[in-house]
Amino acid sequence: MTDALIPEGFRKLDVADDFVGLIGPLWFKPEGEKLRVGLPLETRHGNPMGWAHGGLLVTVADMVMGAGSGHATAIRWPHPTVSLSTEFVRGARLGQWLEGTARIARRTVNFCFASCDLICGGEIVLVASGVFKVPDVDRIPEALRGKVMGRWGD
Repeated sequence: MTDALIPEGFRKLDVADDFVGLIGPLWFKPEGEKLRVGLPLETRHGNPMGWAHGGLLVTVADMVMGAGSGHATAIRWPHPTVSLSTEFVRGARLGQWLEGTARIARRTVNFCFASCDLICGGEIVLVASGVFKVPDVDRIPEALRGKVMGRWGD
């Protein structure tokens, strides 16, 4: 059933993050400068009230902006979260597709300043903003550099 929720053109977002693996997989679709990231909401994502757990929503927003920062910098390597702010707007219903796209407001040599809205069932369920550290390419293991340079979907 959850496979039917994944929109056409989305692919698994391969990240070496065990925690994200517990909630995922996440799915992505590059669209030029933007990167759409989403997740089909399953029963395991729910809280006792039958809605998606708030911690899940915050995690997805963090990943949307982190992966979006990597897409913007063309470095598909973790962009650690420096700060993160979220506001819950409404509940996200289980059994629906949850999606966000990062908006990069500003990028410096060291940081990406991002925001996103998470959408579920056509409605905004969470708004978020954050600052993400751009990784030092020289600190990425040399054997992996060639595999992680470029935008998602390259």
